[in-house]
Amino acid sequence: MCEIHRRGFSGISQDNDENFFSHLTAIIDSVDEFSSVEITKAPEGLRFRIAPSLPRYTNMLLQEILKFHNMFGIRLELSKSIKTSSTINFEININ
Repeated sequence: MCEIHRRGFSGISQDNDENFFSHLTAIIDSVDEFSSVEITKAPEGLRFRIAPSLPRYTNMLLQEILKFHNMFGIRLELSKSIKTSSTINFEININ
């Protein structure tokens, strides 16, 4: 199972947030079960950093993440350094 770190969350999360995180981690886990996920709560939204266990999983993870978010109409702001760093960084603005 992928390793998940949460930062900036205080108290109890809402059910919708937990369901979203569960689905997202299940998708990531289905592609690379040894990846690492960091979710940071910021005032303007959520920041995600996904580090695959091997660089070869980066493209598959990115495809599945985009497919999942497009299904719900959620717009992502992707980092430009995905190819060079082999990590996937994106933000979801709540405002």
